[in-house]
Amino acid sequence: MVCRVDGKGRILIPKEVREKLGIRSLVKLRVEKDRLILIPVNDPLEELTANVVKGTSDVAREIRGLRRVAEREALREVEGRWS
Repeated sequence: MVCRVDGKGRILIPKEVREKLGIRSLVKLRVEKDRLILIPVNDPLEELTANVVKGTSDVAREIRGLRRVAEREALREVEGRWS
């Protein structure tokens, strides 16, 4: 597949490719030798929002769950920097 790069350096990733790879609004970009690597990243805010239960009766439990999600995302970010 050949994609055009515009004057600002942007590349349009075709919809079918984005869907297949699960690319939404964030990607990690890495350069390896002469290759450009894009890695889909889940938006931490979307992850947190997906885990919020409206009208929860146990706020402390909900906060613990949100904290676990935030910790997982932070660990993924740190691991990505060291790999």
